[in-house]
Amino acid sequence: MIRSFVAITALLLAPTIGAAASLPTANLHWRETGPAIAGGRVTSVAGSSQNPHLYYLGAAGGGVWKSNDGGASWKPVFDHESVGSIGAVAIDPSNENTVWVGTGESNPRNDVSYGDGLYKSTDGGKTWKNVGLRKTQYISRILIDPSDPQHVIVGALGDVFANSTARGAYVTFNGGKTWSKTLDVGPSSGVSDLAMNPHTPNVIFAGVWEFQRRPWTFRSGGKRDGIYRSTDGGRTWHRLSGGGLPTGITGRIGLAVAPSDPNRVYALIEAKHGILWRSDDDGNTWKLVSSNTLVDQRPFYFSHIEVDPSNPNTVYTASTSLAESTDGGLHFKAIAQNVHGDFHAIWIAPNDPRRMIVGEDGGYALTVNGGQTWAFWANLPIGQFYRVGLGNDNPYTICGGLQDNNSYCGPSNSLDMAGNTNASWYAVVYDDDGQWAIPDPHDSKIIWSDGQDGALFRFDRTSREYTFAEPYFTSVQQDYDIASSPYRFNWESPIGFAPWNPHIVWFGGNVVFQTTDRGLTWKPISPDLTRNDKAHQGPSGGPITHDVTGAEYTDTILDIEGSQLSRGEIWVGTDDGIVQMTRDDGAHWKNVTPPGANPNGRFETVAPSPLQRGTAYAVEDSHLMGDNAPEVWVTDDYGAHWRSITNGLPHDLWTRSIRPDIHNPNLVYLGTEEGVWVSYDRGTHWQSLRNNMPPVSVRDIRIQPQFDDLVIATHGRSIWVMDDLRPLQQLPNAVKAGAMLFAPRTSYEYNLTNNTEGTYTNFAAKNPPYGVPITYYQAKPQAHVPLLAILDSSGRVVRTLKGTNLAGLNRIVWNFTTAPPVRWTGAANPAFAGPSDGATVVPGTYSVRIALNGRTFVQRFAVKPDPQATVTLAQMRESYDAFARLNNLYSSVDTMLNHLDSIAKAIAAEPALSGPAAAALARARSGRTAVMAQLTANYSNGEDSVSRPGALRENLDGALSSLQSFPVQGIITQAAAQFYARIDAEYRAARNAYNAYVRSLSALNVRLRAAGARTLPVIPMEP
Repeated sequence: MIRSFVAITALLLAPTIGAAASLPTANLHWRETGPAIAGGRVTSVAGSSQNPHLYYLGAAGGGVWKSNDGGASWKPVFDHESVGSIGAVAIDPSNENTVWVGTGESNPRNDVSYGDGLYKSTDGGKTWKNVGLRKTQYISRILIDPSDPQHVIVGALGDVFANSTARGAYVTFNGGKTWSKTLDVGPSSGVSDLAMNPHTPNVIFAGVWEFQRRPWTFRSGGKRDGIYRSTDGGRTWHRLSGGGLPTGITGRIGLAVAPSDPNRVYALIEAKHGILWRSDDDGNTWKLVSSNTLVDQRPFYFSHIEVDPSNPNTVYTASTSLAESTDGGLHFKAIAQNVHGDFHAIWIAPNDPRRMIVGEDGGYALTVNGGQTWAFWANLPIGQFYRVGLGNDNPYTICGGLQDNNSYCGPSNSLDMAGNTNASWYAVVYDDDGQWAIPDPHDSKIIWSDGQDGALFRFDRTSREYTFAEPYFTSVQQDYDIASSPYRFNWESPIGFAPWNPHIVWFGGNVVFQTTDRGLTWKPISPDLTRNDKAHQGPSGGPITHDVTGAEYTDTILDIEGSQLSRGEIWVGTDDGIVQMTRDDGAHWKNVTPPGANPNGRFETVAPSPLQRGTAYAVEDSHLMGDNAPEVWVTDDYGAHWRSITNGLPHDLWTRSIRPDIHNPNLVYLGTEEGVWVSYDRGTHWQSLRNNMPPVSVRDIRIQPQFDDLVIATHGRSIWVMDDLRPLQQLPNAVKAGAMLFAPRTSYEYNLTNNTEGTYTNFAAKNPPYGVPITYYQAKPQAHVPLLAILDSSGRVVRTLKGTNLAGLNRIVWNFTTAPPVRWTGAANPAFAGPSDGATVVPGTYSVRIALNGRTFVQRFAVKPDPQATVTLAQMRESYDAFARLNNLYSSVDTMLNHLDSIAKAIAAEPALSGPAAAALARARSGRTAVMAQLTANYSNGEDSVSRPGALRENLDGALSSLQSFPVQGIITQAAAQFYARIDAEYRAARNAYNAYVRSLSALNVRLRAAGARTLPVIPMEP
């Protein structure tokens, strides 16, 4: 009996399985789309003095990467661990296979993520072991004793959002088996940096730094901060004071010891007066050598320094610019000016100071000539996206804003056989930091995007015209003191669109602005929807240095979303713990904040259900207030009542984004600081959907409705897509049934290009698999691998595919082609054995059939032409018929070649003969050679054709290529039709020659039988 499962709605209305059971989602994979145009923030770099091609780098949110070829390519080596924020990386100088990684970035800006301690690898990054210090959260530096690799010192800044007893310096003398905290100045101060005297490694310097961040400001500096020195390998410490060091409160400190003169010590110190100090007597006395802000422009964010291994007077500092001094720090100049700015890490080869690698907000840069020139290959997909926007075009456009790297748009499918390369992406705003970037829902060529602090842009990608479209321009005075401005805009000011009116666009400040003329004019449609706490609106930073970039602007709106079901219904989330809602286009607003919400938490997403009126989901993130607990709510009555839905989530996992499914009302997706989670019972229970994704912060979740794709913005690994959500949406019913074939989505026969250049070092993401994704579920593997039959609208089988046989979800892709021709098994080069596919089918209605657990399932689906195609269906049918004819000829040719090979084997197997039988065999050999020459040139390599002519088979190869190029059949021209006719005539002549030859073998076989030998096979080729 054939059963058809077509009606999705009916399935979803059926009762679901037990809510607490975890469903088998692991076989569904995420697809990394990039881009890797500018990378993201690299916080730590390390190289090998022994191997000039070996480098490691740690990313702020993108894990650890390794290069074995001098940066030409990089491989992620930390993706299976639990966190992706990296603070420090160090290679054992005595064994390059031993690598240490400290997790948790220690440049504590507003987007910093946490770690879970220290990791060690002894096999070059293949495997890792957590060796402790899990509660440190943010690790600044790892020092390895060059004379004793078991002796390691670790600096921990510690929790930057709350006091922590885990702050301080730790030491091990047994390779990480046990640790001792030996430097502890209190729960509010940690270690910002460590430096070791390489010749006397018992002498170690530590910078102690008091730091704590709040949403609206941060405090950098404390009374107990300063430089501490150990002379016994980190067992004990002594604070250095006087001797020329700055007095009063100090903040972040960066340290370096000159390898060529261990008495020379440099210290970048955040202080009221001065920036760089130098000691020439191992830290006993100091002198101020520079107050140039070029050296350290934003101390809390930078403050890194390194010394040339061979020259104590050559110093490099990492700040907004990379700066160099050749006179012991007295004078500096900016170098690497063609490299992305905002530098955070420097590594210099100890045995070759001309070789350096630096880490910055755009990735990394390498030099082998002392900084005269720098190289950066755009091959690290570690972009720190804030939000993602999706177009309604086909293939649909993906847009997003990156931390310190503008906003970009690119295709979900580049239609390039080389992959989705950086060349497919284009900038839509040049404003340093990009946040939101969204194609207009009704005109995907218009991109709305914003930079930090309310800078709003409208970009026409056809004309490449930019319009500055923000509703209010703040003055520089208001930017510095936002309490003086009537309007405040968040670092990530939100953009929203009215589902009920294509002309309405919203923009969030402390009020909701609305435009109906594409940003030419705006009007507020709300009062101030925030707490408007003036105490939180002053210049951020202090007590030493103010740092007003807008990252700490608060009392602002973070999200604006309109209901797809109810006209006039708008939901708003703020960064000071409020949810607001209107049901009349903004005429009246109601505070509907969930009870128990943190008053200073960030409601980053408030998402109304697209399927149930009155239902909305909200996530709050309170980690900036020192509260790491997940905060997720749902309401079913427009916010009158809320239910907390965090069951099954780790108790210390920040929640960032949420999105209800567009087809299954019970299905909800949740973005956290470590990946995506999913619930099949509206949040009552959660399970991880991380699958093959690395650990990364998920800042935004969107669903593209036409393709039913789940697209996420990660803050550290760019953008990821889960293609075709239908199996996920219907999985509860599949599990209940024990087996199910899911209805494939409509698929498109795109015309592809093939860019074979430019992907040697540059990043190329995978496009969606070309063809129709077919997914089925089985509770357990079958005795035999399932076979899937593809049928056309008449019920004729056009292709049979071998499936996979996994327990749970299985997915294969049919690439729109019919069965391939017979392959020639004796080709000189296996690559020339024949096509692996047949003709691309004509668009239309098709079905897939499979037997699972004794039941037969059938699902219909549509195949459509490329939306940009100009070829008509009639022309496609003509090409398909021509291809099918040539395909049959190819099968006949290869069948004849296989028969000729069997004749050759039979001849070779005969023992030595004499007389008439031997002469007959010789004629058989020569006759076979002549027929083979008519059928094929049997090339061994790709360009053998330039030295000797081809034959029938090579003409067929050319004809098939002309018909099916990248990969859809084209129009048959008059010349092409004439060529195919000549091939047909050539085939008939070759077939006649073959048949004449095999008929001649009958007489030969008479002689062979008379001689007592085995006969040769006689297999004619039918017309």
